[in-house]
Amino acid sequence: MKGFAPRRPRPIGRMQGFTIIEIMIGLAIGLLTLLAIYKLFATSEGRRRTTAAVSQAQTAGTLALFAIERDIRSAGLGFAGMDPAYLGCVVQAYRRTGRDPAQYTFPLLPVQIVNGNELRVLTGSSANMFIGARYSASASGVFTMERSNAGFQAGDVAVGTSDTNPGNCLLMEVTAGAGSSMTGPGGVAEDDPMVRHMSSGYTSFYTSASVTPERNGGSFVDMLDGSATSLGEGWLFSLGNRPTRNVWRVQNNQLMRYDFLDETDSKSVAVAEDVLQMVAEYGLDADGDGKVKDEEWTSFNVASGTTPAASNMARLMAVRVAILVRSSQYERDAVTTAAPKWANGSKSFEMGTGDEWPHYRYRVYESVIPLRNTIWGQQQ
Repeated sequence: MKGFAPRRPRPIGRMQGFTIIEIMIGLAIGLLTLLAIYKLFATSEGRRRTTAAVSQAQTAGTLALFAIERDIRSAGLGFAGMDPAYLGCVVQAYRRTGRDPAQYTFPLLPVQIVNGNELRVLTGSSANMFIGARYSASASGVFTMERSNAGFQAGDVAVGTSDTNPGNCLLMEVTAGAGSSMTGPGGVAEDDPMVRHMSSGYTSFYTSASVTPERNGGSFVDMLDGSATSLGEGWLFSLGNRPTRNVWRVQNNQLMRYDFLDETDSKSVAVAEDVLQMVAEYGLDADGDGKVKDEEWTSFNVASGTTPAASNMARLMAVRVAILVRSSQYERDAVTTAAPKWANGSKSFEMGTGDEWPHYRYRVYESVIPLRNTIWGQQQ
């Protein structure tokens, strides 16, 4: 019997796995892939933000110009047919509640451009194409009409002018007009032929409610009254029961608005965001050919509190307004190489001397807005 020989163990095979070099190469490839994905995401996100910001700015510009254009198209309603001698007269006004100061003044103009970048638009709300009526005498808040008081209703706001003092006029609240009654001889009620602006309460034609007049007060309430030597003759123009004098301006990259007749600038409300600048100028028909030529556009460089000459305003046909909106997205690289232009590319917006403005995207919204009420009024 042969001796027993122990079986030799089978050699263990080589262990399978990754070397440190292979792991490092894999990590490098993964990092490069992540870097590419991140860069693609960053580029995509940047473009998305740019697109969203531009879209938002475009919407803001469209809405801003639409709001201003709609307001200007109604400018002058109720008084556009008046004699140009009264245009620019200083309107003495009063508001009993809700406004401080309660007594204030403003020029009688359909549109006033202040410093080339602020608009003040005055318009009436009457549904009637009423162009005014003469009064032949006035005393203690009562106007004797030359013909009739048709077109004036209790609750209307009216502007009165004076033949003897065309440079001043009065804003008042009609407390009795067409359809109002008074007690006649023998205590019999009859139609009131006058137009009145008293301080006592009255029944509004529009609401049938008893109201206290808001606009009949202050130190100028009797400025149109006659005297022993003057009958106090002049014109009355009805602005309806809800006139407005909207003030439009840009503040803190917002288009702001408030109604000057009832409020002060502390009540301004934002109409649109991302509005960087607004500019405006008058379009005059200087030679009477019914057209506004390139050289007939001007802003007169009128400062607050001053007005253009009435002779100029009598030739006013249109207003050109341009709004510059800016995207809220700051771009790393400069994307705007030149200042945006307006007035059909003939004028540039003032962008300042800083080096940040080229890193934003801009768009200009511009419109020439005809003053149809003024044009129609000149045809009377």
